[in-house]
Amino acid sequence: MIKIRLIGYHFHNCPDFYVNRPNGSGDYLLLYLRSPTEIMTDNKCIRVPKNTFILYQKNKPQIYRHIQSGSADDYFINDWIHFDFDEYDNFFEKLEIPFNTPITLSTPKVITDMIADLFIEYFNEGDQHEHIMSSKAEALFHKFSDLYRTTLNAGSAFDKYFDEFSKLRQHLYNYEYVPSGAKEIADKLGLSTSYFQHTYKKIFGVSVHQDIIKARIEHAARLLQGSNDSISEIASICGYENLEHFSRQFKKIKGMSPQQFRK
Repeated sequence: MIKIRLIGYHFHNCPDFYVNRPNGSGDYLLLYLRSPTEIMTDNKCIRVPKNTFILYQKNKPQIYRHIQSGSADDYFINDWIHFDFDEYDNFFEKLEIPFNTPITLSTPKVITDMIADLFIEYFNEGDQHEHIMSSKAEALFHKFSDLYRTTLNAGSAFDKYFDEFSKLRQHLYNYEYVPSGAKEIADKLGLSTSYFQHTYKKIFGVSVHQDIIKARIEHAARLLQGSNDSISEIASICGYENLEHFSRQFKKIKGMSPQQFRK
C-alpha cells in the first residue's frame, strides 16, 4: 500500500524558495515544477524549464531552487507528493519510471489533474480513506508510466529525437547554446526547418522560437542583476540588434522594462 504523507497542489512559495535535503526527506517525493528550477542531480547543477517532473528516491538528495524572474508575482509554483510504501517491492523499477531524473511528458495535465484529485481526497475521512488514497496514487503512477513510455516511443519522432531535443532544450535554458533561430538548429541537426519546428512543439508543447526568446530574456535578467553592463550591451550579448525590440520582449515576459528590473 502507498502511504501519502503530505501533498500540495499548485502550491505557491516565496520567490527565493530553496530546498536543501542532502539525505532526502525520509520518504519518496514526486515533484511537478510549474516554474523554472535549478536542480542538483548526479552532482551536477542543471536548469530545467517549467512543466518538468522529477521523482526523488527515498533517502537520496533533494536539492533544488527557484530560478527567479524578478517580476512582482514571481512565485515558485509546484505540485508535490511525499509518500512511502508498506513494502516497496521495486514498484517504480517495474513501471520503468526513473528516479532523480527530470522528466517531460507530452501531456502533463493528465497527471496534474490526478494530483488535484488526490489532493482533494487527502482531506476526506472514512473507513476506506487510506485504501482510496493508495488506489488513486497507484493509478497515478501507472498512468505516469504509460505517458512516459508514450512520450519516448509514440512514433519515430519521439523515439528518434526526444533525448537529443531534451538536451538541446537544456542547453538553451542554461544559455550554453545561443542559436539565431530555428533554421540554425535545424541545419545543425540535418533536419528541415518545418519538420524540426513541428517535432519540437509536438514533444514539448511550446515552439522552439518561444523557448529561444525565453532563454535569452532569462539570461538578460541574470546579467541585469549581476553585471555592470549597460542595457544596450546586454541586449547585444543576448542576440538583439534592436534595443527597442529587446525591451519590448523583456517587458512582455518579465512584466516590467529592463530599466525597472535593474532598480
